[in-house]
Amino acid sequence: MSLELYRLKTYILFRKTITIDWFKNEDPFTQSNLLNNEEDQVQELIYQIRKSRSIRCYETLANRLLTLFNDAKEEDSASLGIAVGSLRNFYNFFQLHTHLKCPTISLTPDYNIYASWRDKRNRLFSVHFLPNSDARFVIFKPNDRHPERQIRLSGIATTDVLMETVTPYDVCDWISE
Repeated sequence: MSLELYRLKTYILFRKTITIDWFKNEDPFTQSNLLNNEEDQVQELIYQIRKSRSIRCYETLANRLLTLFNDAKEEDSASLGIAVGSLRNFYNFFQLHTHLKCPTISLTPDYNIYASWRDKRNRLFSVHFLPNSDARFVIFKPNDRHPERQIRLSGIATTDVLMETVTPYDVCDWISE
């Protein structure tokens, strides 16, 4: 692949909207080009994760994402497979936090990425990566004063400040390597 073609693909991959493609379609109700473009972006992002050596579990993440994408497409060929904005948000999060353990990954009904980290002490940290750079999160952790109960916390933050937001709850201590 030529350098110019690579730069063009990278530009297309990381732009926030795809409105240009919307207006190129003669019939705005026919979204096949838009769907194909988003599928290409999803596959390119998965490829970027696979070759990103800065992410500790890059190969495991890429394999799981590809499986989820293929399963969603097999279930409904007209679906997105994975929402490209959610995947981009997930990828950016892992680029910022390269020291994280590998989470369990699934898809929401809207094809967004849902990642969870669980440990042996009955703690859970789950993140729903939304397409707009936001993330919904939930934390379950033991209540040291009342061992029979758990503390449950949830909220919404942009992914660039998510780890700072959950730092007071010691999440980084057990989801990082």
